[in-house]
Amino acid sequence: MFIKLFSEVFNSIGDTVKRGAFIVLEGLDGSGISTQATYLETRLRQQGYKTLLTKEPTTGLIGGMIRAALKENWNTSFKSLQLLFCADRARHLEDEIEPALDKDRIVICDRYMFSTLAYGFAAGVDTHWLFNVNREFRMPDLTIFIDISPDISMSRIGSGREKRELFEKRETLGKVRKAYLNLAKRFRFRMVNGEQDVAETSREVADIVDKFLARR
Repeated sequence: MFIKLFSEVFNSIGDTVKRGAFIVLEGLDGSGISTQATYLETRLRQQGYKTLLTKEPTTGLIGGMIRAALKENWNTSFKSLQLLFCADRARHLEDEIEPALDKDRIVICDRYMFSTLAYGFAAGVDTHWLFNVNREFRMPDLTIFIDISPDISMSRIGSGREKRELFEKRETLGKVRKAYLNLAKRFRFRMVNGEQDVAETSREVADIVDKFLARR
């Protein structure tokens, strides 16, 4: 019941937004969301749209603290880490996302609130508490989930980094994916197969966005 009400509140917020468009890409580590976000922003800009490409955690002070915690350069509880994500998101919305939407830009965000929820759930943070601290944030107009298996995620992480980060363990990533799939049903994500080649994934993302923008 709580999750249903949470979904309804978020959807009603999204329905009132008429200016700009807020598009979020989500996925496990190694799913290619940063690459796809960059491709999408470039494509839309070439089509004449005004755009903003951004990501979370941000490059600001709080985002730097989060990145250091993910690299395990300092230790904190999972609950306090999620509060840092929320503080970073509040500043991100106020300083970058909302002003861009007010100027009719298409904002493309590499990770957003659903990453906090999925990774927080996987870490054992209380579900109701985590929903409550995130429920005031703007709902994306479109969320695209690039889906890969935990095994593919671990393989790509292993080939691309010298050191794994806090959540980059096979068992944890399995829990994260399960949480994402549950969120996808609740919040109507659009799903893309991230295990195919990059070009095909990019075409699927572009097709979803083209149809979304045409409806608007």
